[in-house]
Amino acid sequence: MTTAEAAPPARIATSIKAGYGIGQIAGQLFRDTPSLLLLFFLTNVMGISPALAGTAIFIPKVVLGALFDLGIGAMSDQIAGRFPRRNWFVVAALASPVAMLGIFAVPHASVGFQIAWVMVTFSFYMAVYSSFSVPYLAMLADMTSNPRERTELMGWKHSFGGIGLLLSSSVAPMAVSALGTDQRAHLIVMGTVGISCLVFMLIAWKVAGRIVPVAKVAGDGAAGRSALGGLARAFRDRRFVILSLSAVVMTISAGIGYASFPFFVKYSMARAEPLHDLGIMAAIMGVAVIFGSPLWVMVAGRIGKVPAYVLAAAGHGVVVFVWGLVPRAPVEIAYLLSALLAVCNAGWGTIVLSLLSDCIAQAREEFGENRAGSYSAIWSAIEKAGIALGGTLIVGVLLSWFGFDSGAAKAGLPQSDSAMFGILFCYSFLPGVAKVVAAGMIWKFVREPRLP
Repeated sequence: MTTAEAAPPARIATSIKAGYGIGQIAGQLFRDTPSLLLLFFLTNVMGISPALAGTAIFIPKVVLGALFDLGIGAMSDQIAGRFPRRNWFVVAALASPVAMLGIFAVPHASVGFQIAWVMVTFSFYMAVYSSFSVPYLAMLADMTSNPRERTELMGWKHSFGGIGLLLSSSVAPMAVSALGTDQRAHLIVMGTVGISCLVFMLIAWKVAGRIVPVAKVAGDGAAGRSALGGLARAFRDRRFVILSLSAVVMTISAGIGYASFPFFVKYSMARAEPLHDLGIMAAIMGVAVIFGSPLWVMVAGRIGKVPAYVLAAAGHGVVVFVWGLVPRAPVEIAYLLSALLAVCNAGWGTIVLSLLSDCIAQAREEFGENRAGSYSAIWSAIEKAGIALGGTLIVGVLLSWFGFDSGAAKAGLPQSDSAMFGILFCYSFLPGVAKVVAAGMIWKFVREPRLP
């Protein structure tokens, strides 16, 4: 262990935690707004089949998104001395409005041209997202060597993520609904979202200038090593591999549930104004995340991070499964289930990132090199690929396989019984089981570090 890391540093100033955490609002807007609205927009507004629309999103999000994540993560480790990680935020901020507008500015042309448009614009979108998300997560991991302080940092991050959830999953769909649900409505809302991302990213960039990373104090052991070598070394760290495998299961299931949520509200719950009602439930979720995150920080401090994660992840799976059993219950029940779902989400989302930061710190201590960029890049790639695989390709293929009819959806006609079951399967039953599996993986194989 280096001298600089022999003892936990002083607590990070609250103003830095809060100011840096604001950046997560932009990260949440980037992650959730298209995940929630894009597939529904392409099928119900543009009339593209779910399988085609899902494939058009999936390919750039997974293939190019992973390349962007890994490339930026490796580079951010290599050139940190010449181009500080925080400067990537400025690049992403300036491009955010164009990226948000492009994916919804689908022209009224042949289906082939529309698919090509979505693939190209979403590729650019993923490049912009990677330019922010990977350096942002890497800096969080570099800020302290104290495991408890890292959990608190992630609590701040996830609380601001609740605000992002309010904006992306409540305000955005309700605004689209109020403006008429057509393409123009989507473009107005997405342009506003893009400008908001610009502002929040620049705030995080400004605050990040006050951060002195632990790795900078201790010395950067990765200097002079190849970027690709840093990525390869990450997969030789058993702790990181286990965390990554659990993240694959969790993010795929989260993507499936997220993309199918509008379908669930419209068809399974039979709500007349699905985007409006979805917005109300998402608002409840956002508030629950904001207040739930600090509670989970306290829970983890009392019972440990691993038990807290298991409790939250398994609870999330149980709640979403139960919701699928009672989709036509009174809307007040849906509001209650929304709150419980979000409280559990706050728990596993906060704790798993704290465990990731612990893993990065342990690697820095044991191997004498800063792998924050590489680990964060791989994690970000897993998260985005999992959300894309679950939220576009798997949902699109499953809905088509169960018989969902985009033409009938566009015309306002009912769906078949098979399609209705497919929506329940995608939103509730499959994600419910997957989240319990992910909880079991963490319980069985992950051990958290002891305090010095």
